Amino acid sequence: MTYGLLTPDVPLGPFEGSRVTVWSAQGKQAKLHAKPSCSYLRSARFTEREVRLDAATVGRLCPQCTAYGSWARPGTGLAIFLDAVTGLGLLYEMDRYHEADEDTYSDEEVGQAASILIRAAAGSEEGTPGNVEGEAEDDAEDESWEELQEARHVRETVFAEWLDALTSLTRVSQVLDHFPWLRSWARAGVQLKADHLEVLRAQAARLVAPDSLVLAAAVSVSEKPDLPSDDPAFALLGNPAEVAAQLTSLWRQWRSKVEDSWDHPREQQYLVHHLASGMSSRRKGYDLLMERAQELVSTWERAAQSTAADEREECVLVGRVPDTALAQHGSREPVIDRLSEWERAVLASYTVAVDWGQPAVTVRVPQPVATCLLSGQSALAYDAPAHQTPASVAVAEPTAGADESLRPGVFDDTPVNGRRLVTVEHLRALRSTMADAEQLYVVLGVGTGVEVVALSALEQRCGSGWQGVILAGARDLPDALFETGLLAMPEGASEGAGVWTPRVYDPHDEAFGRSLGAAEGERVLVRLCEGRRNAGQALKSLALARSVADLRDLEAAGYDDQGHPRSPFAPAVWDGLLAMEQLDLEPFGSGLDGDWPRGSGLPLGVLASVQAYTTDAAGRFQGRAHSPDCAHRRPQPGVRPPRRDRHH
Repeated sequence: MTYGLLTPDVPLGPFEGSRVTVWSAQGKQAKLHAKPSCSYLRSARFTEREVRLDAATVGRLCPQCTAYGSWARPGTGLAIFLDAVTGLGLLYEMDRYHEADEDTYSDEEVGQAASILIRAAAGSEEGTPGNVEGEAEDDAEDESWEELQEARHVRETVFAEWLDALTSLTRVSQVLDHFPWLRSWARAGVQLKADHLEVLRAQAARLVAPDSLVLAAAVSVSEKPDLPSDDPAFALLGNPAEVAAQLTSLWRQWRSKVEDSWDHPREQQYLVHHLASGMSSRRKGYDLLMERAQELVSTWERAAQSTAADEREECVLVGRVPDTALAQHGSREPVIDRLSEWERAVLASYTVAVDWGQPAVTVRVPQPVATCLLSGQSALAYDAPAHQTPASVAVAEPTAGADESLRPGVFDDTPVNGRRLVTVEHLRALRSTMADAEQLYVVLGVGTGVEVVALSALEQRCGSGWQGVILAGARDLPDALFETGLLAMPEGASEGAGVWTPRVYDPHDEAFGRSLGAAEGERVLVRLCEGRRNAGQALKSLALARSVADLRDLEAAGYDDQGHPRSPFAPAVWDGLLAMEQLDLEPFGSGLDGDWPRGSGLPLGVLASVQAYTTDAAGRFQGRAHSPDCAHRRPQPGVRPPRRDRHH
């Protein structure tokens, strides 16, 4: 695999001149390395120094470090820029799908496949044997079937290449939106990719029959027809009620297959055999059942053709990626991968304009197709503009303003007085370049003051109009502050000691109440992280979490790339943050009640500041609520009680 190598001609924009730490062997012309462990740094004697990042420095970097070297602290603007450009970022995508390669089908090959597919969609018998019998007829049928299968393979391959090229160009445009100073440098390459994409789209459009797409749309919005449950031909299926249930199931299966496919509805005739599942083909009435079922499906097909013929008017729609799609499970999955086979064919056949940055697509489609797209079943959100002329709906090239581009000052890479307002675009850029971006942040908001919030919660606030700056993330806290704590762990934190200390009930014991102290939480956290996680990072998250008055505010939003609920820190942090013990109320009994013989009569007011948490007190998730440390809880950590009404 070829990675994107940073070259001196790539504009660094506002990041030019940033100070970066490099390592090199002795010599003025020695290659620079992003880390001392670089395999290209073979000298035993090397030096560490700080240099300005510019074209000259980039020219001296070793090939490995120019592809995926880490030259900046993770989470800073410079790190996001370098991650977005190098490795599998912008430079890698610019080198893909800009011209045909040896695996690309030629226009002639696509034309041959299209001829076979369109003929099959039209139900033409041209080219099939007429006056041949026996083995010759069987051989001709086998040859025709193989040709059709090969044509379908060509269609699938061309569509896959077109969709990959579309995804690649979309990613390029998104990076250019975040870093607009790269646009002039990338303009020629982007045009090559756009031209090649149009060639692939035109090839894909030739391989589907528009009439099939219109029929599928008509079927999708059609109502359930009257079913002949009392037809004697269906008597093998049971009594009239059972026949009605079977035919309803057939109708639903047929409609589902048709509305999601780019093939003609007649290609789904095979579904009638599901009616006779487990039934012998020699049974009396079997042939009549199959014949009548095929006639019924043909009736549904003719009804769809009639509906499509009555609605020949065309309209223009604009489809965009809704913001809610970014918060779904597996948010890094391209939206194009969530579209049905039918909708991909619609985009290939009817697209008239594309905005790569949104992304948004403009299509001119027949009315049945428009009705289907506007039904809200797609991953894209379609709407009909007020004016239906192509010029009025052409999507202009996006232009990012100075406040939207990602520059130094958004994250913890400048003095506080130089910080810039953080936007949802900045946070999405961070998430798109970091595999594990979710963490706690100290933020300063207008009207809210200093707070500690998770990245996903901050992203939601910015999307709702919150204005503020990032002061620091958990990873930005100084290591020295926590290294001292690691070296001075309380007794019992040594290797081999138990994680949980015995409970002490004697108030005169010096260890009484230690399990409720902050030091005990740190000790437990370090022990739980031992050998598995970075204890220093966990302690940083613990320090920030302790400053939050209500731990419900630490709840993250959305899901990670694997579809799991996000968490701003390791699960062990909850063990350091909460006392995983049951609250014993016996000492507060009256002492007069036989059920509380040890009661002292103390008022419960002394417990007013105690906070108790469960995993789901709000009842928003299936299953019981548990203590955050309960062994019966689900694997997702965290506390999920009802949230308070707050205005951010």
